[in-house]
Amino acid sequence: MSMICSVLGVTPQQMGALKANPALASYLAVHIDEGQIGASAPGGLTALGPLEKPLDLHKSWHLLHYLFTGEVGPAESPGGMLMGGEELGEDIGYGPPRLHEAEATRAFGAFLKQMPPEKLIARLNLEEMQRAGVYAIPMPPRAGEKELNQLRKEARVYFELLRDYVANMVTRNNGLLIWLS
Repeated sequence: MSMICSVLGVTPQQMGALKANPALASYLAVHIDEGQIGASAPGGLTALGPLEKPLDLHKSWHLLHYLFTGEVGPAESPGGMLMGGEELGEDIGYGPPRLHEAEATRAFGAFLKQMPPEKLIARLNLEEMQRAGVYAIPMPPRAGEKELNQLRKEARVYFELLRDYVANMVTRNNGLLIWLS
């Protein structure tokens, strides 16, 4: 089973509804990608209104987190948002979903905006990431130049998707709900 990170933009009203009923955060995290939000939803779901389409960072989330922070675990900097935030709801396999208010989302957006993709890609050090235990990194003997080039492409693609998604949420004064499944 893979460990996948999803990022969902949430409006100020949605943040309030999720805080008032944290079980909704777990429900969303489990069901939003399955298109099963509906009749079986817990009470209060209608208070959320229309939902954004979540961003799926696939297994690249940990690579990005490491490149942003230099850490494999949680980090306090704006770059550490993929593993941080206010926990809401129940554990959905890799912990509960985590909420980031609009202010934290703006800080993350500013961090991502000032990071040129080339600078991020230059931080890739396959041997260092293997030693650190970065999730989903190729390990020897399958860890040559070909794999490093694939990681560079992967990091660029998912970084740009994340940067643009967060920038869109920042322009609307939204927060983020992030979870691992």
